[in-house]
Amino acid sequence: NMQKAIIMAQICLYVAVLVPFFSDKILGLRGVDIGVFGWLLALVGPIGCLVLCEACKLITAYQMEQYQQQLALRHLAMANASQHAGAEVPQAESNSNSKGGKAQQKQGDAKFGVLP
Repeated sequence: NMQKAIIMAQICLYVAVLVPFFSDKILGLRGVDIGVFGWLLALVGPIGCLVLCEACKLITAYQMEQYQQQLALRHLAMANASQHAGAEVPQAESNSNSKGGKAQQKQGDAKFGVLP
């Protein structure tokens, strides 16, 4: 979807800059007069945006994988503890000291598809 948005932004840029009456009389632009350097800058922006967005996707995927591994280990520890008779089931720690901390954690687990 991001690629579609970038393409649409480029199309709008070209329309705004190149349509004769619209660009010079209404918007006050001189698109043809910007030269090669101006057009190069106009193309570098969307390409940079695409590269940065794809890099952010990789970072987010890594963070989600790490979080899922933590949840899997936590659930495995809880399952092992519940199998031992008389063993106390460890409670998952909350990042929040408020009363709603555990509810927020359960909502976060459900959001990422992790079942208790």
